[in-house]
Amino acid sequence: MAVFPQFVSLRLIRKYPLMRIQQINKFFNKLGRFQTAHRGGILLGVILFTLLAAAGILRFEFTFTNDGWFLEGDSAKLNAEKFRENFGNDASVVILVTAKGTPGENPAPSVRDSAIMEMWDSLSRYMLANIPLAKEIHAIENSVGTEALIHMSLERYENPAKDATKVGRAVADLLARPEFNSELWDLNAAGEPYLDVVKNDASMPQAARSVIIGVFIMIFCLAFFTRNKFGVLVPFMATALAMASVFGICGWIGVKPDFALFTLPVMLGMALSVGYSIHYINSFKQAYSRLNNRKAALVEAVTETGWPILFTVVTTVASMLSFLFVEMPVLRIIGTICGAVVFAVYLYVIILVPILFSYGGSARNTPENPTKNNFGFIENFLEKLGTKVLGLKLPITLISIVICIASAIGCTWLKVNMDYVEMFGTKLPFVERLVELMDSELANVYSYNVMVDFGEPDAFKNPENFMALDSAIQDLGKLPLTKITEGKARAMVGGVSENFGMAYIHVELKEWNSQQAEVDMDSAQALVRKHFPKASVGVEGYAVEQTSMNNKLVKGEIESICISFAVIAILLIISFMSIKTGLIGMIPNVAPILVIGGVMGICGFSMDMMTMMVMPMALGIAVDDTIHFVNHSKLCFERCGNYRESILTTFKDVGKSMVSTTIILCMMFVAYMVSPVTIFFRVGLMASIGLATALVADFTITPVLIMLTKPFGKEIKN
Repeated sequence: MAVFPQFVSLRLIRKYPLMRIQQINKFFNKLGRFQTAHRGGILLGVILFTLLAAAGILRFEFTFTNDGWFLEGDSAKLNAEKFRENFGNDASVVILVTAKGTPGENPAPSVRDSAIMEMWDSLSRYMLANIPLAKEIHAIENSVGTEALIHMSLERYENPAKDATKVGRAVADLLARPEFNSELWDLNAAGEPYLDVVKNDASMPQAARSVIIGVFIMIFCLAFFTRNKFGVLVPFMATALAMASVFGICGWIGVKPDFALFTLPVMLGMALSVGYSIHYINSFKQAYSRLNNRKAALVEAVTETGWPILFTVVTTVASMLSFLFVEMPVLRIIGTICGAVVFAVYLYVIILVPILFSYGGSARNTPENPTKNNFGFIENFLEKLGTKVLGLKLPITLISIVICIASAIGCTWLKVNMDYVEMFGTKLPFVERLVELMDSELANVYSYNVMVDFGEPDAFKNPENFMALDSAIQDLGKLPLTKITEGKARAMVGGVSENFGMAYIHVELKEWNSQQAEVDMDSAQALVRKHFPKASVGVEGYAVEQTSMNNKLVKGEIESICISFAVIAILLIISFMSIKTGLIGMIPNVAPILVIGGVMGICGFSMDMMTMMVMPMALGIAVDDTIHFVNHSKLCFERCGNYRESILTTFKDVGKSMVSTTIILCMMFVAYMVSPVTIFFRVGLMASIGLATALVADFTITPVLIMLTKPFGKEIKN
């Protein structure tokens, strides 16, 4: 309801180019009065709504599979479905058996040892009997007998998410059984179902720890910056109720977010809740110290902070909803949840903080009403900083340009790589085991299938077509990423359909390199088409999914940033009723995006599903400080008519809140950096760098631009 001032026609913008912020504040003054006058009824309504919405948490579920990354009709998904219809299942379970012993031992350790052979036989029978959807088992060993590989194919999934989890969990349980553990051998497992389970088992505790640390940081920040028990309790309660409502509604409507991304809306919601609350509470304290009337002070706080906070919410939500235009359902869902959490946190804060703080009497020398400003030195420092900045307009402009150019160059080195090893890091035991698998002679983690479909039965009863398959296999074995074992390429005929109209070649990769994998798979299709010019050729498999996700991440990142920029720029123009002012507000917010991309490129950090959300998220949050700075500068200019005085007053009045909220936001995301999981660490680092850069830009570039362009109109001469 409060967003109506944004949707003003262009005719009104032209008629009232400098619409006074004081006029907008009248609406929020009425809102504050209404809240304090009807606080009991509003609280009851909030409680009833929250209870109803939060009840859906009992139905809330996560998704753990890659299916949510692909839209209906996506080529990777269509090829996977085609494969499963004809061959059952493209997922499998792999167990690598490695004989252990002392180097130089005579005889050398061998998987042909009687004890290992007995275990091997027992293991195969156990897998067929106890792993869900087990189909058949094949085994190979290397020539020197140090390794053996057990490969188990699976029946087709009926429910991909649940069936894959059951299979992966059964494999994990198998590896923990005492009869399959010995000093004579080592067992290592692979296969998409198992890897998804151990990935989640490793990341869930780390994600939970980051959130718990974030909660403690939130409480500490509220306590430090508000110095009031209600300043801690009320925002914390508002945050908890907002998230319970959003996740409960997700449960009611059946929305299932990807677990790996789920911590982002939680951390974002906690961080922004603290920021919104501090703006309200600080404004309330200042008004209360003057008025000595609790309700009047709260109405003034809502009046002064209502519009800038609302607009920061709108821009942050807009940046999160930009993911709706990305062709990846998982990111659409998590972007929508992030936007919903931000908006819900805002609603609960704007409702609960003023109402709950309105209870109590009016008395001086209370914690809410300090007679002494303990942070006055910060305000004085910021005012001096503003004076310095305005005296260094040219150097600031030149340094800003140099930093932007350097960051833009770094952005060109940025790459995307959805690889387990880089995403999770070798500090996690399961990743160390993955590296051992990839370094082994027989095992692999990534593979793909090349399907050849003649579209008619009995085609592969023709010997010439089988000979063509052999020739195609020889060509595929020469591709750079194809795994070679003892001089032989790991490319082989995987199977033939029941009607002999379709066959596939299974190709295993020696390592993962997203760019080379894409080249290899494109080359694989081209090579196979030469041997089967009359057939349809397609690729599918785990490596295909990963490559497709890489490409979608690149495209999605570009689309999301562009849409965020466009939408936020339009909102700023409409909000300030001035194209010039709106664009000025956008310029400082290019800096955090460029710096994040530049640092990632220079440091060699690859983009993945979590880090790709940092840039639009940083843009949506970073513009908040810009809005507060420009909005307050405009308000001061309307009162005094002098740009220099307006800017210095803004440094003094809202600078402290800008610094405190940025510190809080950075500290919240630093909670990610204590995790050994690489993607969590990078999200925390990049978000913190982006937010800190945004604050520096708003304290330097923004005031310089205001002084140079004078967007609020002509100064009033005294």
